[in-house]
Amino acid sequence: MSRFHITRDETGYFQLTYENDQGELTLVSHQFDTPTQLIEDAVQMIESGEFGSAVVVIDPGRRNARSKAAAPLASSEYRRPAPRRAGG
Repeated sequence: MSRFHITRDETGYFQLTYENDQGELTLVSHQFDTPTQLIEDAVQMIESGEFGSAVVVIDPGRRNARSKAAAPLASSEYRRPAPRRAGG
């Protein structure tokens, strides 16, 4: 089953990725302060019918990585995260 994942990365920003039926991830959007727009975007893409019966999965966040009140890192401090496999 394909999925849209909304997660918070180690910099404090939210990102939207798409996982196809083979488990391959594709970054759709990144560096959002809140997940609201990403949720709307994922729902719109699902409703378009192009993604079959995809679902939206929202990660509750990294509890110890950064405080929710903390501001995201400045762009000069941002480092691209290492690739990870979905579901592992």
